[in-house]
Amino acid sequence: MPNLYPYNYWIFYAAIAVLVIYTIVCLLKIAGMAKDMLAFLKPRTDKLQRELTLMKIKTEAMAEKKAEDAKKNKWLKLAMPILLAIYSTYRKDEEAHGPKGYVKAAKKYFNERNEEQKFIKKVRAALK
Repeated sequence: MPNLYPYNYWIFYAAIAVLVIYTIVCLLKIAGMAKDMLAFLKPRTDKLQRELTLMKIKTEAMAEKKAEDAKKNKWLKLAMPILLAIYSTYRKDEEAHGPKGYVKAAKKYFNERNEEQKFIKKVRAALK
């Protein structure tokens, strides 16, 4: 084997320089590829972002509609027993016919209800 003693450090330094240059060139190529990849993916990510925004708006609108429906149904749920009571009073009364009969049944129902409430108040007052 030849003796390279005076040049072995120079060879070592040249190898390190080549390695550093090669590393820099590789990093520049990788950065260029990453930039190209981002340019390639940008339209797809923008489309996904728009779709996510639309879905968010739709879910908010559906939540608002659900809240409004629940509010409407609340009044319907409160009114349903009263309407059923008026209807049953109308069916029991043989003289009631048509809309006037429903008005008469409603008045009768509310009068009975008020009398019951007065009776309950009297009982409570007597128990105190």
